[in-house]
Amino acid sequence: MLSIIVSTLIVLVVPKFIGVHEYGLWQLFVFYESYVGMLHLGWADGLFLRRGGQHVSKIDVGSLKAETILFIMFNAIIGLVPIIYGAFFATNYRFIILSVGIAILIANTRTWVTMILQAIGNFRGYAINLSAQSLVYLSLIAGILIFRLADYRFMIVAFLVSQLTTSISGFVQLTHLFKSKKGFLKFKAAFEEARLNVISGFKLMIANSTAMLIIGVIRFGIQRKWSVDVFGKVSLVLSIANLIMIFINAISLVLFPTLRRTKQVVDNVYVGIRNVLMPFLYLTMILYFPLRFIIPLWLPQYADMMKFATILMPMMVYQGKFEILSNTFMKNFRMEATLMFINVITLGLSIILTGLTVYIVHSISLAIFSIAFVMGFRSVAAEVILSRRIGVKFVSEVFFENVFILGFMLISWNTPILISLSIYLVVIFGYLTYKKRDFIRGIAILKELSKY
Repeated sequence: MLSIIVSTLIVLVVPKFIGVHEYGLWQLFVFYESYVGMLHLGWADGLFLRRGGQHVSKIDVGSLKAETILFIMFNAIIGLVPIIYGAFFATNYRFIILSVGIAILIANTRTWVTMILQAIGNFRGYAINLSAQSLVYLSLIAGILIFRLADYRFMIVAFLVSQLTTSISGFVQLTHLFKSKKGFLKFKAAFEEARLNVISGFKLMIANSTAMLIIGVIRFGIQRKWSVDVFGKVSLVLSIANLIMIFINAISLVLFPTLRRTKQVVDNVYVGIRNVLMPFLYLTMILYFPLRFIIPLWLPQYADMMKFATILMPMMVYQGKFEILSNTFMKNFRMEATLMFINVITLGLSIILTGLTVYIVHSISLAIFSIAFVMGFRSVAAEVILSRRIGVKFVSEVFFENVFILGFMLISWNTPILISLSIYLVVIFGYLTYKKRDFIRGIAILKELSKY
């Protein structure tokens, strides 16, 4: 919740005090930085997969410490490449390239530490880290705005410092966690662990990276075809649409090790989570209506792009369902190859649609609509495959989901906001009334799951 509040303040307040071009450059760095996780080759992902649900007492501390040193050294070497290129060869976006090089070390180290905390179920430590990052980031951004230093370079530095804070906080948490267990550094065992982690995590890393590229390719096409300013405006709308995903991602992180430990029947757990999740996601779409009214008044320079919130807000239904259900359960079943296949196919579709909408049709409206389309395609494809694995069918629910979202887009795009809001409230009330019993049963299943 703290992360959501901080992100909301940054998304909605910062654009008020920073120019559209400066905001676009800042978002360009954030965009590039989001892909640095690809460079550890799935090492951290493999750690999470192999140690998920593991208790502290079963961890070889000497091996883990040595592997941590190897991981940091590896990322430091990789980070030197963009730093050298930015310092001596880059002509455009030099500061951004240098910052990405630094982010490779800092952000990936943060990922490594938080993966360990999540894998062993120490969510208190993870929450402390996330809170530290959010508070430091908020404090630095507030200082930048108060002292009128609204330059994208200061914003980038604030981001990097907050990531570094999380890394340091994480190491402190791990030190307290393992203080009763002492062991010499075991580099031989660490090399073997690293090899196994990369083998296990590479497919998941490809799956995660392609998942980000699905939207990233379209965003990159918009930036190349139009301008950094347009890219920044689209990024703002995407950031607003993705705010709720912070909460969704937090749930998925807790859910994975819990599923490893639970003794409940998998199909019952899946159905129960779905029956609670979907009403929640549908209800969050109501945020579109106040945002559609407030944002143009608060940020008039972004008003021309807020119409696309009609398309992008429903995207979080597809994305939220995929992260909580498909992504989490596939990792639990060790279906990384299937997850990778789905994301790669969806990425291919995204590339085709980007070429068509951006470079042939030259329509930014169709380019943004394609974001929702590819996310919907991935969500449906993943659930079809996973439902066969579990043995549960959701044909009617998936049909309703797509009709509901498409209807929301068409009505919100073509009718006045009050009329579309009235129609939405009638439909959602009918849906919630119909699904009341399923929702109550889902809550009961989640209560039982929380014991693990």
